[in-house]
Amino acid sequence: MRILMTNWIYFPEFSGAALQAHRLALQLTKMGIRVEVLTGTDNAELVGKSVVDGISVIRVLRNKSSRFSHLKFGWNIFGFIAKNKSRYDLLHSHGFHAPVNLASMFTGIPLVQKITNLNVDDPLTIRGRRYGFFRLNLFQNARAIIATSQLLEDTCNFVLRGKNDTIRIPNGVNTQEFRPATQQQKTCLREKLLLPQDKIVLLTVGTVSYIKGLDRLLKALNKLQERIDKKFMLVVLGPLETRQAFRRTDPKVDFYVENMHEMISAFGLQQAVRFEGNRSNVHEYMKAADLFIHPSRQEGQPNALLEAMACGLTSVAHLIPGITDEIIQNGKFGFIVDCDDTESFAAALKVLINNPRLRSRIAE
Repeated sequence: MRILMTNWIYFPEFSGAALQAHRLALQLTKMGIRVEVLTGTDNAELVGKSVVDGISVIRVLRNKSSRFSHLKFGWNIFGFIAKNKSRYDLLHSHGFHAPVNLASMFTGIPLVQKITNLNVDDPLTIRGRRYGFFRLNLFQNARAIIATSQLLEDTCNFVLRGKNDTIRIPNGVNTQEFRPATQQQKTCLREKLLLPQDKIVLLTVGTVSYIKGLDRLLKALNKLQERIDKKFMLVVLGPLETRQAFRRTDPKVDFYVENMHEMISAFGLQQAVRFEGNRSNVHEYMKAADLFIHPSRQEGQPNALLEAMACGLTSVAHLIPGITDEIIQNGKFGFIVDCDDTESFAAALKVLINNPRLRSRIAE
């Protein structure tokens, strides 16, 4: 079997979908399947062929500086598949990419399409966009559609009316890497990562952007520091910038990050918040932390939340109906809160910080 995976970006560039695709590619390779990856990149230096952990990766420049340049990116993706159609038995798209669906129709190579995010590439959202009828026809060309949650599966069944095979497959976690640590291992990891032994370590993972909701968490911590005696530190893992094209950063993300730093100063949280940037050893931080917090506004199925729970890390997540409440049963496997309600958010954090026995029970 010869599979060509496609994605908007690919490891080591950062996104949950990119990490999930890479882990799947590695596992398929172990099974004797030949996997190649076709992906976009905003970094001109990465364009071309490379090998990542034994996986052949072809990167095409994604230039969004003009409509013509953006169309050129799509044409290059389509052209590569059409030109190399004899090399592949199957296309596997992580997210909806119209040029890939069009190439599947043109070449006859069957396509398995994964939905990565609610309100981004589910069929209801696709139908509501410009040229939605055309886009939805392309979407329906997929031989099978993978939905990671019940909500996404129900959305597919409602919009597509059974015309496509929709298969529900939750995101996978490498439980050899993401697993609980002993107290001794936790102490050693804190020494290695330069994390304080005498503070409650809170952890959040994701690009520092509006969608990931760090602003909500900082507001809750501002309330929290007035109400508890215990010292805490928030560790933020994830990029503080994203690229658009030719090394230009996204001004919206830059503005958001600047606001976060101003908010930290205004709240007096300079000694309580630490930005670690993009890290490859996320599992070590999860094993070293006391509490995982996921205030994200939008998800498909959050990998970081699954990984934190696999590490036995008690978690608090924002309520995204049909997404996070499918993973966490409130009070049993963690806490689901409305992170826009700062009082409730801070109250949930206070209960868990002040109650190590409750954290331990939930973790187990």
